[in-house]
Amino acid sequence: MDALLVVHFLTRPFGDNHSLGTSISDCLELINERWVIEMRHELREGNKCLDHLANLAQDLALGVVLPHTPPMSILSLLQ
Repeated sequence: MDALLVVHFLTRPFGDNHSLGTSISDCLELINERWVIEMRHELREGNKCLDHLANLAQDLALGVVLPHTPPMSILSLLQ
């Protein structure tokens, strides 16, 4: 799903019969906790490191991955 579409889902009203209604509601419940957050869409070109990490993540199994060091492939982008 496109990130801009996700931002729209989380920042605009949606119908009760929306196919993603339960997921959107669950996300909004988490967002409405005592978090300080900002929802915005960033173009890929505006954050090459994030775009690269997102592309790497597509090849991983589902779950949370916490690397202890940056992947070698991103080092040139960090410089």
